[in-house]
Amino acid sequence: MIALAVALALVVQDTSITRIESLLAAGDVRQALKLATKLVERRPSDPAAHLALGRVHYARPVIGRFSALEEFRTAARLAPADPEPLYWQMKVGLYLHGDDGDRIAREALIALFAVTPNYLDAWERFRDVYRNPGIWRRAERALARHGEQPAALEHRAELLIALEEGARADSLLAIVSARGNPGVTNYLLRSEASFLRGDKATGYAWHDSALAHAETDASDALWDEVWLIASPDEIARHDATAPPERWAFYERFWGQRDPNLLTVENERLAEHYARRREVRRTYRLLHPQRLVYHSTLARALQAFDDRREQGDFTIPQYRVIPGPSWELRMIDQQLAALNSQALQDTAMPLAFRAGLTAQGLVFLRHGKPDAQANCIADIFRGHLLKSDQTCLSYRDAESWLYWTANGPMSIRFHRGESFGPSSGEQLWNSFVLLRTDRSTVPAPLTVRAWTAMFMGADLGLTDVYYKASGDSAAVVLWNADDSPLRVAGNGGGLLQLSVPPGPYDLGLDVDSAGVLGRIREAVTVPMFSFVDLDLSSLVLAPIDHNASLPDRETALRGMPADLSFRAGFPLAAYLEVYGLGLDRGNRARYQVRYTFAPLKSAFARLFGSARPVVLEFERGSEFSIARERLVIEPDKLAAGRYRVTVAVTDLTRNVKSESVALDITIR
Repeated sequence: MIALAVALALVVQDTSITRIESLLAAGDVRQALKLATKLVERRPSDPAAHLALGRVHYARPVIGRFSALEEFRTAARLAPADPEPLYWQMKVGLYLHGDDGDRIAREALIALFAVTPNYLDAWERFRDVYRNPGIWRRAERALARHGEQPAALEHRAELLIALEEGARADSLLAIVSARGNPGVTNYLLRSEASFLRGDKATGYAWHDSALAHAETDASDALWDEVWLIASPDEIARHDATAPPERWAFYERFWGQRDPNLLTVENERLAEHYARRREVRRTYRLLHPQRLVYHSTLARALQAFDDRREQGDFTIPQYRVIPGPSWELRMIDQQLAALNSQALQDTAMPLAFRAGLTAQGLVFLRHGKPDAQANCIADIFRGHLLKSDQTCLSYRDAESWLYWTANGPMSIRFHRGESFGPSSGEQLWNSFVLLRTDRSTVPAPLTVRAWTAMFMGADLGLTDVYYKASGDSAAVVLWNADDSPLRVAGNGGGLLQLSVPPGPYDLGLDVDSAGVLGRIREAVTVPMFSFVDLDLSSLVLAPIDHNASLPDRETALRGMPADLSFRAGFPLAAYLEVYGLGLDRGNRARYQVRYTFAPLKSAFARLFGSARPVVLEFERGSEFSIARERLVIEPDKLAAGRYRVTVAVTDLTRNVKSESVALDITIR
């Protein structure tokens, strides 16, 4: 009879809780409160009843949050092995905001970790509260109660990495590896732990293992590692990438950032981990809740302060003509004020999600600034705002400066956490820096190189040639499918790739006596037609007197990388003509015109009299493809710089095509 009574009571209890949940789902909080209160009165020692009443209080207006907290605490005391009451305590704390709410959430999470290491999204929410080394250690000790459970070991390793204890972190991750098949998260953590302790070779190896298993990365750990430095285009491509193509996506992602294509390692990866370490130490968001959960009044006051600061700035701006045009100047200031909030709305949610300040976002992408100063609105231009006169430290205002390929970029931060552009220029710079990233591996060598393109021997392919001056060179082309096409060589030799026509991203690195040179740009590989008149690249190579005309390969190998030729030697020109029309006798006729136009200085253009050297011939061919070759004798060209073009007219169809200009020097 006693057992039957207990069973009936449990059925009634379960029915009551189900009814309470239904009322909450329907939004009937008042009726749910009555039912939950009666349930607690009947069963004061039942943790499920207190949890249900707490959830009802949580659903009430603001007055219900502290009552909910008490019920959740009671439920946790009655059921110490149940993580749910602790999880709800965390939710109350995050709702309350402020330092007290932050403390409530943090303490609940640490207690939850002692119960279970991987409950719902508790681990992710731990990143949303204040943390310091002491709190990291408390969380690590709580997780240590779970022994060799893989999730607990990986979370402990992540905390130890934050504490810069790479060796301990790796030892825990090794246990996970030894107990079974480790996942991508394990490989990435071992990679970061290895870099942290200075073992770069092992760090690269573990990262390669993570990339090799990208298809099985269900938790998107590889993306979590890189999304903060991704470009808008890469974000869009990642969203559209299916699991089988993830490896190729990440290979391209890191490959395009490789600062030295001549080495086996990707130094940008080591840079990334070093920057992660620095931002954790210096630019970590200490109080995430304070950043995101400002009241409406606080946000309005902040916007007013921003506009007032920018209104103080009355020095002529970049891209505004200096002088008495106050209207232009004021328009520029108004645009900065109007768009500054857009910058905050774009950047600061990223900062909250990453747990970083605005400085941390920029540092992770671009590294240490080339110059920085406190209490200066614009370090590049030396400008001050009125508010800077009362500035005391970087917590009030800080200006950073980066020297980039597009010129100097100055940005300003304020209050130690957010962006504070003082001008339209700085606003623009902030947006640009948040969409780009860079390596700080130096590449001071000026690269002297050329590229040439011809119809390939295989149908549908184009032969692409590169030649650069230096001891060694490497070329990589990335296509739309993320597949890298790579070739490397030594001694300034000819580099060749046969690729389908289309758009590519080019990487060309050159080493000369240990000094690196780098080119990164977009290129388009043309498709040559058998039907439409088209020209290959023009090739010029020095030859000996009375030497035979060179073929394509010989001419390409002979053309110097810097396009500089010695005077007194003949030059051989080589060009391929495609798509010539055939007459009734199945012959092609075309006219070719070589133009060597002197490249003159401004003074020479005003007072000089040098005229282009023009060589014109009529040719015939038995095929629709002709290999056009010519010898230019030394007496035809004096020493100097020339822009060389070739124009071909198909006499059968009366159509014309012209080659891309080639700038050469004859010394």
